[in-house]
Amino acid sequence: MRKHLSSYIVHCTLLIALMVGATSCADLFDMDPAIVPYTMTLETHEVTLMVGDSCVIQPLFSPEQLSNNSVYWMSSDPEIATFVSADTLLAVSPGTTEAIAIAVTDYNKIDTCIVNVINRWALPEDDYPHETVVYANVRIHGEPLADDDVVAAFVGGEVRGIGQMFEMRGHSVMRIRIAGDFVEPDEMEQQSVAFRVYSKRRHLIETFPQWIYFDGESHGTPSAPMLLEIP
Repeated sequence: MRKHLSSYIVHCTLLIALMVGATSCADLFDMDPAIVPYTMTLETHEVTLMVGDSCVIQPLFSPEQLSNNSVYWMSSDPEIATFVSADTLLAVSPGTTEAIAIAVTDYNKIDTCIVNVINRWALPEDDYPHETVVYANVRIHGEPLADDDVVAAFVGGEVRGIGQMFEMRGHSVMRIRIAGDFVEPDEMEQQSVAFRVYSKRRHLIETFPQWIYFDGESHGTPSAPMLLEIP
């Protein structure tokens, strides 16, 4: 697949070069044949973004002391995610695409990053008659929740609640009001509640190992919250 992608990109760049009057790919990318990176790889090979969010994917070069360690970027589907500047990728619509990086000093040095774009989490439009409330102390890899992290509760893959932070005696506590239908105790397994966090800063979604049943009760209290923690 990498060989096919490389050939496709070379063909595209040759076509662009002819269109702009350049005599070669080297003219197009301002390449110096005497400066060739030993390796070029991306710091991450998969990111998840909500529609409207953006990220910068960093290329890593070896050796690091290159006079030109920049890359040319393109998206395999700009309708899903597109580059709005030289290195800033903007999530446009739900779907999966690839961010493709080509080393400016050697267009044979190519790496790709899978880009997953999802809709922003939103509360359900359905009018559920009951709710379960969770008060939680949230920890992500030993750190408190970042300001731009979003925690949501899911039932059967549907967002049923989004966490809101508030202060309680000098400590931050999250409250999640989870909407749902009351079920009989022997049917509770049908409404297990999973918790996930979207990190805008780290560009990923993680699932907490803790979960509960939707039972119409409160789990934790403002003064004694339950722990939601990703180790």
